Amino acid sequence: SAKLASSGDYAKLASSGDSAQLASSGDYAQLASSGYSAQLASSGDSAKLASSGYYAQLASSGKDSVVMSAGIGGKVKAAIGNWIAIAEWQIRGGHFVPVGIVSAQVDGEKVKADTWYKAENGQMVEAEEE
Repeated sequence: SAKLASSGDYAKLASSGDSAQLASSGDYAQLASSGYSAQLASSGDSAKLASSGYYAQLASSGKDSVVMSAGIGGKVKAAIGNWIAIAEWQIRGGHFVPVGIVSAQVDGEKVKADTWYKAENGQMVEAEEE
C-alpha cells in the first residue's frame, strides 16, 4: 500500500507491493508498478506509465505520453495524442495466458480522451469507472 508522489521533472517512481498509488505532476516522469491493484497517474508531459500487476489503473493527462498495462484486468486512460496499450489475458488450462495486446493513440474520436479502456476480444473497449 505504498503512496509515492513527485512534483518535479524527471521523476522515477516504482513500487512492487499491492495497492500502490503513484502520482507525478512533473514532465518526463517514469512510473512503474508490479503489484496488484496499483493506481498510477501523471499530469506532466512525456510521461511513461507501466504496470504488470493485476487490476492496475493507469492515467495520464499530460501530452506526448505512453501508458501501458501488461497485467490481468488492467485499464488505462489518457489525454488526446497519447498512446495507450493494454494486454489481454484468458484462462486456458486452468491458468491465465496472454492472448494479445491492443494499442492505440487517443484521437478523441475512435479512442476518447479521459475515458477508461480495457482489452476484450482483441479490441480496446470502454471500461466502467470505479
